[in-house]
Amino acid sequence: MELTTAQKQAAQLIQTLIKASWKSKKFKRKLIKSPVKTIEKVTGKKSKLPEGVKIEVEDQSDPSIIYFNIPIKPKS
Repeated sequence: MELTTAQKQAAQLIQTLIKASWKSKKFKRKLIKSPVKTIEKVTGKKSKLPEGVKIEVEDQSDPSIIYFNIPIKPKS
């Protein structure tokens, strides 16, 4: 399956945010506290999240913890 341009751009942005978080504890704190504002600052673009949707950033960098993400239940 081929990724769309938007999916490729999103993946690249995620990698940029991860690398910046690894490089700077200050950046990581800002991303966790205010993800939308931090992403807008990185991209230089206003966020266009749908009404009622938020971004939550979880610091999963502790190697002694295994995180398990439960995704949204698919519609039948």
